Amino acid sequence: MSVFPPRKTNVSASPVSRRSLLTRVAAFTGLWSVSGVEKSGAKQPASGGFSFAFLTDIHIDRHREAPRGVRECISAVNALAPSVEFVLTGGDLIMDALAVDAGSIREQWHLFDEEWKNLRVKSYHTIGNHDIGGWAKDAKVAASEPEYGKELFARRYGNGGTYQSFDHLGWHFIVLDSVAYDETTGGYQGWIDDAQLEWLKADLLRVGKTTPVIVSTHIPFFSVWGQYTADPRKGESRGGVVGNAHLVRKVLSDYNVKLVLCGHGHVSERIELSHHNRTTYIQGGAVSGMWWKGPVHGNPEGFGLVSCHADGNFTYEYQSYNRTRA
Repeated sequence: MSVFPPRKTNVSASPVSRRSLLTRVAAFTGLWSVSGVEKSGAKQPASGGFSFAFLTDIHIDRHREAPRGVRECISAVNALAPSVEFVLTGGDLIMDALAVDAGSIREQWHLFDEEWKNLRVKSYHTIGNHDIGGWAKDAKVAASEPEYGKELFARRYGNGGTYQSFDHLGWHFIVLDSVAYDETTGGYQGWIDDAQLEWLKADLLRVGKTTPVIVSTHIPFFSVWGQYTADPRKGESRGGVVGNAHLVRKVLSDYNVKLVLCGHGHVSERIELSHHNRTTYIQGGAVSGMWWKGPVHGNPEGFGLVSCHADGNFTYEYQSYNRTRA
């Protein structure tokens, strides 16, 4: 179970917005390879393997086309043949809990539950920044309310915590909480806290160095879309990437970590470095696309399909679910 930050009665600043930058996202090329197109006919896992779906940045609320879109996405996942073993989400399940009142937070989670109950397989959830109540300059939920912070998510969707691990058919899965309270701004930042790092070390030590591992984090460890759209010398914001990802990578590097999945940026990005080719980093697009306003620069609303093979390798395909337009 994770350690929650202290409750704050006065929240002084909002996290850096990513929405304005997203409007400038385009296709990336070069060493950092990006896959954002719909694939038809994903490869099937080898004998003894299995598949799961990665759904991130769902952003459900009642005031957009979100309920219908989520319903269509879930129907597409249910219709996959062969069926997936489970769904792993990448965070931002609801539209926003940062800057709305407690009633709105409860309504959004109720709406999520109403649509999610149609999913026919088990699911595991990663916490996103928009799933956290009241960490914003214009917060409307009091620190004394149960909707504030991470406790609601932990109680209802995280088995009492905000990070966990599980095993499935010879593979090990780690779900991290990459969203930390920022004492400087009063908002959020990308960070893996010390308690979680120690838990991660112990978890991997138990698993051993041969078991294939897949990690899920909402905020990316690494990304280049900000540099591509603005300035290649520009660093990411405190909320844009995990600030101590280099330390997390060092922990992971001693183990058989095949894949790190993330969300947050609503883009499809695949990172494979030639000198460290054991781990692939994939940002999985968004179920909501541009927050239910359409595709992200041609990349359709969709989800990832990951096939885990018996030989310890994987394949990844980005799947559109052909969302109905109003």
